[in-house]
Amino acid sequence: MKEILNANALQYSFSHQLNPNAEAMEAVIRGWIETDYNWLPDKMKFKYGKTGMGHCGGCIFPHASMAQLTAICRFFIWAFTVDDIYELSDPAEIERVRNISMEALRYGNFISDEQIFASLPKMREELLAISSPLWLDRFCNSLDRYFDGLKQEVYYRVPQIFPDFETFVNIRMKAVNVYSMIHLAEAITNTTLPDYIVQHPVVERLEQLSCSIQAWSNDYFSAHLEKGNDVMNLVLIIENERGCSLSEAYLAALAIHDQDADEFVMLTEQLPDFGIWSKPVSKYVENLQLMIAGNLYWTLNLTERYKKGGHPSEDLAKAKEMAA
Repeated sequence: MKEILNANALQYSFSHQLNPNAEAMEAVIRGWIETDYNWLPDKMKFKYGKTGMGHCGGCIFPHASMAQLTAICRFFIWAFTVDDIYELSDPAEIERVRNISMEALRYGNFISDEQIFASLPKMREELLAISSPLWLDRFCNSLDRYFDGLKQEVYYRVPQIFPDFETFVNIRMKAVNVYSMIHLAEAITNTTLPDYIVQHPVVERLEQLSCSIQAWSNDYFSAHLEKGNDVMNLVLIIENERGCSLSEAYLAALAIHDQDADEFVMLTEQLPDFGIWSKPVSKYVENLQLMIAGNLYWTLNLTERYKKGGHPSEDLAKAKEMAA
């Protein structure tokens, strides 16, 4: 694998920063694992302890305060858990989880006492405390998009059928759940941008590229673990569609990543004049840059999730088999 994957191949012209609250957040998350998430299988809890979710939040959002980072990481551990548990579930079950989650987060209607939803009241409270109702609605829209993608992935992942490239990209941009992080990058600026600003073509494109760059980075580092077990991965899609070697697929995926990264940089250097919103937009865009660079740093240095045996999927599968 070392001959195929170059861990230093992904490079950005902007650098990462580290949040001074990250280590304290790691301790908080260890507490959540043993209390709020104590119902998870022991091996899954152990691996979550090695995932470095506090460092993930700290790397992706280095400018977040402790209160903001707490809200962010409470969402992170819930989102990781939902994704890991339901990634291969029946679409009807995913829709049920989506409906309960959206009722809770969007409207404050808590209609289930299942353990997976137990943190949602506090999460909603903390998210509103660091943002606004308008922003929360925007954030919930991104979660709706994620659940759509999760449902659509199942039709390919369960039977292990490769979709065509265009279909893959459309689904991947939803299911990777990066748009929720993009909106969190807005929230920590302490300013809710108006709809006409976030709907500006340049801002929308920067958000799209922020999503794709991080999705391709994730796929690049997880392809060797997912080969033979998954199909929704850029590297594996290219290998299948082109009939090329895995080494060639890695190079092609890297080229797609780099093209998106170059466009992202070009747009950040030529931002339009947004009038009174120019400074908040610039701050938001800076947070997107830090997010992209921080995600890469976390992946390479502060998590076991993308190393062999670091993902809890096998443990969950075994737990389901024993329960059946």
